[in-house]
Amino acid sequence: MLEPLLESQAKEKILLYLYTHAESYPREIARDLRLYVNTVQYQLLKLEKGGVLYSRLRGKVRLVGIDPRYAFRKELEALLAKVLSFVPESERERLYRPRLRPRRTGKPIRGAVSEGNKGKRPAGRAGRK
Repeated sequence: MLEPLLESQAKEKILLYLYTHAESYPREIARDLRLYVNTVQYQLLKLEKGGVLYSRLRGKVRLVGIDPRYAFRKELEALLAKVLSFVPESERERLYRPRLRPRRTGKPIRGAVSEGNKGKRPAGRAGRK
């Protein structure tokens, strides 16, 4: 939708992703959007040089996000919100759903075998062979 304005469909997807996720790293963006990492890194570099994005290191990972000091941040976010409203619901859920908080420490994973259930069948599969 913004391809004529932004020159690239990948750049549009990356900006929408960063708008909905606030901050991320190139490999995660590439994985979630099913793009090549080199493509994502190239577009992020162009946007960062233009002052649209910032990057910072957290350990060995370079996180990127929309720069809060960017002069047209409010306008860009309004434009991205408008574009996101035209994205089909299924694609919006799959690609642009904000990540959930991390799993609580010690919380059991559904379907995992615990020490007390070793060798027993899961409850939902009692009738199957």
